[in-house]
Amino acid sequence: MEERNLRLVSSVLCFVLSGICLYGSEFVVTKFNVVFQEDFNSFRGTLGTMPAGWVVSTNGSTILTTTNDFRGVDPGGVIPGGCYAWNVGTNAQGIDYALGVQPTADSFTPGFFMVVVSNATKAAIKEISLSYEVVCFNNADRSSSLDLEMSLDGISFVKINELAFLSPQTHSSNAVWDRSAYSCKMVLPRALKNEQCLWLRWYGDDSGGSGSRDEYGIDNFKILFHCISGTLLSIH
Repeated sequence: MEERNLRLVSSVLCFVLSGICLYGSEFVVTKFNVVFQEDFNSFRGTLGTMPAGWVVSTNGSTILTTTNDFRGVDPGGVIPGGCYAWNVGTNAQGIDYALGVQPTADSFTPGFFMVVVSNATKAAIKEISLSYEVVCFNNADRSSSLDLEMSLDGISFVKINELAFLSPQTHSSNAVWDRSAYSCKMVLPRALKNEQCLWLRWYGDDSGGSGSRDEYGIDNFKILFHCISGTLLSIH
């Protein structure tokens, strides 16, 4: 993975830091300079198995709170739109699931995955490192985008252009799950104080082409809070 240094200029973030976690569940980071991760292998494509701190919106605004748009586990190549636990292969534990979606005209165009990360380190955090993978099953001729965005209040989000994903517009005749790895270090516009939250949102939408849409999702999310400015630890 390529490590990029990104600085988000505070003048771009024209909102007030509240630090209030809006969705009632957080992905809690309790130590600095330690990697915290989510591999989604306990997710089964149901509301009840969503990992702590993670939410999904299939319309780009409303968070899913019922089971209607959750479709269970699937290896890909499906038609019904909604949120899935994609079975993307095997790993040392024998399974490898990803948090994913089958977009349709009525689902995830736009939509997003989001994690609310709570700082429980008892220290103010100015820099973070994160990495994740985008998985894609390119079986359709419509391209989709998936952009990472960041917020310090859960309301105003800033897109991180360097971490943009775009699926191919032309389908593969022998589609398999492909992975694109992303990794970066970010300098926050202000220190994230103890018990304050950071919102990370992967915003998806149509990009080009016509017809059906590729399936995609995210996997192997990792985040590290740096306590000492300038220290960069690998989380590959």
